Amino acid sequence: MKKNLFVVAAGLFFSSQLNAQTDSSTKSLEEVIVTANRIEQKQRTTGKVISVIDQATIQRNAGRTVSEIINQQASVFINGANNTPGTNQDVYFRGATSGNVLILIDGVPVGDASQVNNAFDLNHISTGMIERIEILKGAQSTLWGSDAVAGVINIITKKGGRKKAETNALLSYGSYNTLRANAGVGGKLNAFSYNVNYNFTGSKGFSAAQDTSGTKNFDKDGFKQHNFIANLRYDINKHFAVKGFSNIGQYKNGIDAGAYKDDADNNVTQKNRNNGLSFLYHSTKLNLTLSQNLLTNTRVYLDDSASVGGFAKYAKGSYQGNSSITELSGNYRFIDQLSLVAGVQAITQKTTQSYKSISVYGTYEPPLLSSDSANANNLSFYASLLATELNGFNMEAGFRINKHSIYGTNATYSFNPSYNIDDNTRVFLNISSGYKIPSLYQLHSEYGNKTLKPEATQNYEAGVQSFSADKKNSIRFVGFKRDIKNLIIFYTDMTTYASQYINRDEQHDYGFEVESSIGLGKIGSWANNFTYVDGEGKNDNVKVKNLYRRPNFSFNSVLTLEPVKGLTVMPSFRFIGSRLKGQYDPGPAQMPAYYTIDLYTGYQATKNLRVFVDFRNITNQEYFDVPGYNSRKFNVTGGVSVQF
Repeated sequence: MKKNLFVVAAGLFFSSQLNAQTDSSTKSLEEVIVTANRIEQKQRTTGKVISVIDQATIQRNAGRTVSEIINQQASVFINGANNTPGTNQDVYFRGATSGNVLILIDGVPVGDASQVNNAFDLNHISTGMIERIEILKGAQSTLWGSDAVAGVINIITKKGGRKKAETNALLSYGSYNTLRANAGVGGKLNAFSYNVNYNFTGSKGFSAAQDTSGTKNFDKDGFKQHNFIANLRYDINKHFAVKGFSNIGQYKNGIDAGAYKDDADNNVTQKNRNNGLSFLYHSTKLNLTLSQNLLTNTRVYLDDSASVGGFAKYAKGSYQGNSSITELSGNYRFIDQLSLVAGVQAITQKTTQSYKSISVYGTYEPPLLSSDSANANNLSFYASLLATELNGFNMEAGFRINKHSIYGTNATYSFNPSYNIDDNTRVFLNISSGYKIPSLYQLHSEYGNKTLKPEATQNYEAGVQSFSADKKNSIRFVGFKRDIKNLIIFYTDMTTYASQYINRDEQHDYGFEVESSIGLGKIGSWANNFTYVDGEGKNDNVKVKNLYRRPNFSFNSVLTLEPVKGLTVMPSFRFIGSRLKGQYDPGPAQMPAYYTIDLYTGYQATKNLRVFVDFRNITNQEYFDVPGYNSRKFNVTGGVSVQF
């Protein structure tokens, strides 16, 4: 099966006229990006591997979540993207474990200080609020800091428009009684620009846990969310500007007692607050940004009845994380071909966590984890020298020094040369290091260990990207390897049964990815990506296969057609290969491969009105990303969007 799949994929990718994904992927080498090196630059001037999900692609996925859209990209597997609304979104990137991808919103890290792995919950951001998404692959800690071990996802929100007021709205309804409503307005009034957006999502959902017998009448786990975002900017003069940002959201969803275990009265309420203020300076050679962001994430789990599934008659867990991020960053252009990017970043994190349960065994209430003691701060300095378009040669070389209040100091570096052989082909190499700091829970909880070191990563990648002369066809091939030392693991002594987080294992991952699209004349394009990833852990010279819940093979194919003006037809195919179940998941060790087929159709009825219908998993495949938890079977969403 694997051999046949590889042959088919190879035939698709290496056929004669292949292009970067029109839907989102490699785009043109002339496309301007901002995430690669913290400045606006064309893709041809950087050797970083970056994919862009643009506004056109987002509009063609209007009825989907952010996780579902990102999940179509090469080397990305989001566990939970196709489960019940509100499910934890574990982002696996090039085989790296969850928490090893840094999530940014408008360039600001948004990790949740209350989470075990500091990960951001992608449920907190709605599709209608996003202008574009830039996905940067490989270790990027030199410019972006902790957690950028396998890559960076920068979610860029909508900003003010050119007119005084531009409005947009979307209304959709579909399977599981899922209603989405989004409305926004943006514009520019002299020196003041603005964009505000509100999103509501409500769904009756379906049971998170799988009922294998089909006779136990598991309850539906619903979801309700409100989300608000605002971007404001005032240009004081041609050199100075001030920006304000606010993202306030809350959702509540039902959860179950575990794999195959229903619970009718178990739910979680999550709140997200992200507020920031930035001062900007711009001149011909120098750009500076001074920013301050305050993030608060709160999760409350409540199970207040003796419903089936769990042994507890009452359980409540409360988790709050607070982060303060202050950063001064900028770039100085010596000449057109030589720039320096540098900055100082200070991050302070705190968490307060409590838990209590009552069962037939009595009351269980571990010690309160208080922000008075559960806190840490990091101070980082980074600098990177960028040389561009020197007779086709480009290079980025930089370093970062990070000082942590508990474990001390660590450093990273990056070296990233590339060469444009001609206007259509470039080759690139990236040798860089990354790191992930211990979370507050790993340092301060009842299982905490203040002697933990940060996980340290060495990353290698190389590749080639080539376009046809008319820019309609291209291909990008990338090979990568990642070595991690000082992995932080949860360890239990089988003699004393004492448990603690420790540094111990090594991890060695490798693979390749291919992204392409075939231009189909004037009627559309055919986009494909294929990923192979493998890896193993090493502990006391004992090797173990441990890419749990992560497939070795994945393949995405999207055909985008406009047979007549205004009509878009977009069938897509997704294949996920077999993978190991989680260490503590029930069932057989190997999870079977699966595929899904979707079909989107949209019609631009007028200049301002668009209608769409999106059929997903149309062959009604039954598959599981986590054993014992349901994924969506055949479902459909229809809607209308307007823009004035």
